[in-house]
Amino acid sequence: MTTVNRYSVPARLIGCTVRVMLHASELVVYDGREEVARHERLIARGATRFELDHYLEALIRKPGALPGATAPPPGPRLPRCL
Repeated sequence: MTTVNRYSVPARLIGCTVRVMLHASELVVYDGREEVARHERLIARGATRFELDHYLEALIRKPGALPGATAPPPGPRLPRCL
């Protein structure tokens, strides 16, 4: 999480410390040397950017497994077969 906006990370990293590199138009998240997320930077203060793929692993294993998490905003429809 940054101090102004919130960006998702893969479920396995929720609650962990990661390194964030801010660039002019994007934000890149690293776990050690591994890039684990890349997001377009948000302009509005207090905004949130979710990547649905970050939640799928946890939700497949255990629906409702992310206590205190907010649901991603509505997005494109998922294909019928995953």
